[in-house]
Amino acid sequence: MMEVLGTTAQPVTAEMAWAEPVPLPSTLLAVDPFDDEMLPTGLRRWVVDIAERMNVPVDFVAIPAMIAAASLIGRRIGIRPQAHTNWTEAANLWGAITGPPGTLKSPATREAFAALHLFEREAAVRNEAALEELKPLQQLYEMQEREAKRAASSILKDAEDPTFARFSALDILRELEEPTPPRQIRYITNDATPEKLGELCRDNPDGLLIHRDELLTMFTDLDQEERASGRGFLMTGWGGLDGYTVDRIIRGTIRIEAVNLSLYGTTQPSRLLSYMRSSLKQHDDGLVQRLQLLVWPDFSVAWTNNDRAANEAARDEAMACFRALHSLSPEWAEAQSNANDGSGAIPFLRFSPEALEQFDRWRAKLEAQVAELDIADPFRGHLSKYRGLAPRLALVCHLASGGVGPVTTSAWVMAELWTMYLKSHARRIYAALETDNTDIAHKIMARVRRDELPANFTSRDIYRSCWSGLKDREQVERGLQILVDYDWLSVERVLTGGKPKLLYTANPRAMKKTVH
Repeated sequence: MMEVLGTTAQPVTAEMAWAEPVPLPSTLLAVDPFDDEMLPTGLRRWVVDIAERMNVPVDFVAIPAMIAAASLIGRRIGIRPQAHTNWTEAANLWGAITGPPGTLKSPATREAFAALHLFEREAAVRNEAALEELKPLQQLYEMQEREAKRAASSILKDAEDPTFARFSALDILRELEEPTPPRQIRYITNDATPEKLGELCRDNPDGLLIHRDELLTMFTDLDQEERASGRGFLMTGWGGLDGYTVDRIIRGTIRIEAVNLSLYGTTQPSRLLSYMRSSLKQHDDGLVQRLQLLVWPDFSVAWTNNDRAANEAARDEAMACFRALHSLSPEWAEAQSNANDGSGAIPFLRFSPEALEQFDRWRAKLEAQVAELDIADPFRGHLSKYRGLAPRLALVCHLASGGVGPVTTSAWVMAELWTMYLKSHARRIYAALETDNTDIAHKIMARVRRDELPANFTSRDIYRSCWSGLKDREQVERGLQILVDYDWLSVERVLTGGKPKLLYTANPRAMKKTVH
């Protein structure tokens, strides 16, 4: 043995030539738990009861319940968040819940939308009766039209004075009055083309809810270039106040008084992150950031057998709340209106003086937070929309708690709690656009440790194997890059005469560590 400074020299091994692997970053940021006090009093007990009996996070019921309430208010009553300006927000909301398959997202939504589905069934009966009443009126009109045309034709044919005859024929035709088709009252739709959605909005200018169980199938469809007009129409509906005019050669002109759309759906984490990454890169028009009630809750509560009857009193209270919102009138809510605002303006409420003071303080902090973010950061676009989201939430909480007149401090406190909760979820989701690569890295290292890859392998060796979660080439390459960045793998660029090949080799030190 060779002595160095009084110690025995150790043989150099291949493993010693490698750096110590750096622990991979955490995959998810923490989120605020849902606080029942955020819910309007008219819905609170009912939402909690459903979540408890179904063993799902309260978020899974609360988000669709709030969006259902907001869709009923729509643009019948808005809120003006400042004391003097005419800045107005309608009540409609967009959101989605994110969770793995099999977490009862759809059944929870079905419970939350029970009132809307009831109103939809009741409206369908009335719509059908109105169409039946229209049939004989339409038949009578057609007979009168035929007789009027014959009479007008006879006058023109036998006229001694063509000018007089022409006016007489016009008078006969002008007396005809075609019956107007009844408005088709709707509350919810699941799958409508942009053209049909325009017709639905024409008949329901105060608001309509779009519910898509797998929301991203709808968004992906709207990403297509030929769907650009439908994408623009949908984003107009998010604003909830503006009218829309569609001009087509065949269909003619359709004028829509106002487009007010609430939107809700469910999705899975991997699909959400993949879509957001692609959409923000290709479009970046703010569509994704409009999903402001977007949550990805934890699943930490142990399952318990809650086989019990529903809380009937809580359900009756919630149904009474939805009924009240369904029949909401500006007079009942003591809403204001201003004749100088023009024909498109809606009745509105303002904050009480105390609530306005709290809102102003909150907004000053929000604007400072937004200003600190890089202008290219997609989270900045998301957070900036909270300036309109918070007043909308306050309005919904106020009216769904039975409030009338100025929006109260208690309603504002609920809204502020909502913004803190939603911000934590937004941070988790936008951060996961980067740390999502860690999940892929975990799966790659699991395959390496099971000797399912050669000593020197390529990304193709992974994604062509079609392993679960490792089928997408771009995702695999991002996962490999993070493993290289954190010294779990090394990469060698090999010239092949064509496109260079990247060969990856596992760090022997990493084989002894856990990636978790």
